[in-house]
Amino acid sequence: MNRTVVLMLVGLGLRLFLIFPGPLESKVEFLTNKADLRNYYWPAQAALRGENPYALWASGQSGEYRADMAPLELMIYVAAVAVWNDPRAIQILFALFDALNIGLLGLVLRASPLKLPFQVFYALGPLTLYNLVLVPEDKTIVLTLTFLIFYLLTLSKDYVLRFTSLRFTRVLLIILAAGLLAGFKWLSVFYLLPLLLHVSPNVRAFVRNGVIFTAVVLLTHLPWIPSWSYVYAFRSARTATPLHIAPAALLNGAGLFNPTVFMVALGAALIGIYALFWFKRIDIFETIVLCMAVGILWTPDMDPVHLSIVVIGFLMVVNWTRGIRPFLVWGLSFWVTAVYAVSTHSGFVRSGWPNLQLVSGEYGSSQMIVLSYALFVAVFAFYVFDKWRARAVGGALIGAELPR
Repeated sequence: MNRTVVLMLVGLGLRLFLIFPGPLESKVEFLTNKADLRNYYWPAQAALRGENPYALWASGQSGEYRADMAPLELMIYVAAVAVWNDPRAIQILFALFDALNIGLLGLVLRASPLKLPFQVFYALGPLTLYNLVLVPEDKTIVLTLTFLIFYLLTLSKDYVLRFTSLRFTRVLLIILAAGLLAGFKWLSVFYLLPLLLHVSPNVRAFVRNGVIFTAVVLLTHLPWIPSWSYVYAFRSARTATPLHIAPAALLNGAGLFNPTVFMVALGAALIGIYALFWFKRIDIFETIVLCMAVGILWTPDMDPVHLSIVVIGFLMVVNWTRGIRPFLVWGLSFWVTAVYAVSTHSGFVRSGWPNLQLVSGEYGSSQMIVLSYALFVAVFAFYVFDKWRARAVGGALIGAELPR
C-alpha cells in the first residue's frame, strides 16, 4: 500500500472520528462551529420534502435558516441527505472530498518535493482539521475542483479520457472543471481569462472554450430557476457592510472602507496579474493562485476558512519544505487556528481556562483580524522572496511541463 493511500485512509479515519467522537463528544463539540452546516442541511431537507428552499427563504418562512448557495451545491447536499437524513451525512461527504484531495495532491505534486509534506499537512494539519472539519465547510469541494484543474494542467496536451464512445480532451476537461467550480462557488471566474488564453491555441478555440464554460455554468443553474436569484441579491447586499476577517472589515473599522475604491482595486489587481501572465512573468499555476487570493481577499464577507484556501493555494506554488519554513508553516497553522477557535468560543473561562480572548481578541475585532493573517503573510513572503531570487515556483516547482 503506497503512502498516498495510507494518508488518505488516515485522514479519512481522523475526520470520521471527529464526526463520531463517541465518549469524547462533549470535548469535540466544544470546539465545533456548525452554523454553516445547519444552512447546508435545512435547504437539503426542504428539497427532499418537495419544497423550494429558495422560495421559503425569500418569503421569510425559513426562520433563522438560509439557502444561500448555488443550485449545484444544494443538489450535492440533497444527494447526501437522501442517503442518510442527518447533518452528519454532509460532514461525511466533506470528509470523503478531503480524502480525495489528499489523493489529488499526490497526483498534482507527483514530481515535486512538496508531495509528501503537503499530503501530511493536509491530512493531519490543524488548518484543515479545524477549518474544514470541526467547522464543516463547503470549501473542501472548492479545493477538490481547484486541485483537479491543477492536475489536468499538468497532463500532456495529447491526453484524452475515453468513456464508452465519448472522448474528453485535456482542454475540455479543464474547461468542464472550471465551469463546475464557477457553478459551485464562482471562484474560477477570477482566473477564467488567463486560463482560456493558456488552453486556447487560437481565437476560434478561445471562443469555443468560453462558450463551453458558459454552457456548463448555465446548466448548473437550471434547477430551481429563477428562485435562486435571491441568493445573489442577498450576497450582493452583504458586500455593503464588511464582515468577519476581510481586509474590508479592518478598513471599515478604521473608517477607511469605500466599496467603489475597493472594487477599482480588485479590477486593477486582476489586470496586473493578467498582464504578468501575458508577458510570461508568471505561469498559469501562479496566475490561478494569485487570482484566487485577490478574489477572496476582496470579498467583504471573507472568513478564516476562505483565508485558509488562499494559504493552501500559495503552499502549492512555493517550496515551504526547506530550512525553517516547515516549522513556520506548521507553527503558524496552529496559531491562526487557535486564534479562530478562541475568538469564537466564550466557554473557556467557564471551563477553568484563563480568558484567552484577551490574546486573540473577540471574533471580528481588529486584534483578531490582524492575528489571523500571520500564516498568510508568511507564505506570501515565501512566494515573493523565491520569485525575487529566481527560485522554482509554480509549474517549475510542481514539475509540470505546462503544455498548451
